[in-house]
Amino acid sequence: MLARPGDRRLWLLDAATAALWDLHAAGWAPAPLAALLVERFGLNTGEARDYLDNLRGHWRAAGLLADAPAGLAVPVQSLPTLSPPDGAPPLPGAWRLRVAQRTLTLAITDDALGACLAPLLAPLMVPLPIPDQPDRGRPSDGLILDGTVSHWSFTANGRVWETGHGRDGALVAMLHGLTEFGCRTSERLLVVHGGGLVAPDGRAFLLVAPGGSGKSTLTAALNAAGYGLLSDDVVPVTPDGELVGLGLPLCLKPGSWPVLAGCRPDLAQAPTVQRLGQSVRFLPPCGRAATGLRAPALFLFPRFRPGRAPRCEPLTPARALQGIIEAEAVIRDLTQIKLEALARWVSKVPAYAVSYPDLDQGLALVRDLLNDRDSREYDAHGTSA
Repeated sequence: MLARPGDRRLWLLDAATAALWDLHAAGWAPAPLAALLVERFGLNTGEARDYLDNLRGHWRAAGLLADAPAGLAVPVQSLPTLSPPDGAPPLPGAWRLRVAQRTLTLAITDDALGACLAPLLAPLMVPLPIPDQPDRGRPSDGLILDGTVSHWSFTANGRVWETGHGRDGALVAMLHGLTEFGCRTSERLLVVHGGGLVAPDGRAFLLVAPGGSGKSTLTAALNAAGYGLLSDDVVPVTPDGELVGLGLPLCLKPGSWPVLAGCRPDLAQAPTVQRLGQSVRFLPPCGRAATGLRAPALFLFPRFRPGRAPRCEPLTPARALQGIIEAEAVIRDLTQIKLEALARWVSKVPAYAVSYPDLDQGLALVRDLLNDRDSREYDAHGTSA
């Protein structure tokens, strides 16, 4: 499913066309795309080129090509789903983690890498089984981060997922792998690009926004203020519409570091990691990680707007769904049944677009909405406009 910012139309692609779109958005040139069609579908080179020319013509006529490289997700390699053999014991010293309602083991053979990851993954760790007692949480997956800082490999269920050099690459690969295991997009209604939190009274809500909008900063501040963290970047949604808590660490970019210094003083001591060419810092969530299933009570679409008055605007279900898709949600294997389930899901949850000039007023807007205050537009003093 594709959507253009400011356009209320949706474009539905079948599986093969969606794969070609993802590869095009990732920067593949026509020649290798044509070669892929020749290999996968038995076309000759001329037929493959004609097919791609025709497809690009349709995309261009729909106005999609101009936004393709910047606005849509690039393909993400799926982790292997092969289960470990029955009775295969984990490596000595392996951790047992609970990620998105699923138990897995993680063995890290290098002490330095283990020391870096241990504080970040501590909220996910569960006790190992007691000898001679029934193991009620048998792991479904086995992960190994093998090697040393200078040369490591990440293996999932017996298959090599990624290899690389350096501490930063190992940390990023490990956390990305755990995110993929938690999301399991083929099993979900969708995976929302946004932050997920749980209010002190138990109500869950989403902060849905594309990258660079400030949602991770607002998510981190809410977590520091006592809201449980489901996730700061992606939130899986079950077929029944429940939010799945991942419990993984926050990933914070340099722009948020000074803003969050007051509520997360430990951020200054967190190591700086290079991730996708950008400096980031990872922090474990405050308090106990919210790792269960939660029905959403509110959808919020935040926008940081310095120098502007804070505003809150209710959204129709159609606009909420459009905002979720434009924020690069992942929806796999879209069927009529899944599309109807998506429509039902957004229609029963209140949604609001909120904008705020600073973090304190952003926090106040979220609290006001959760406290059932009047949700019409607010002026700079928080009164109804």
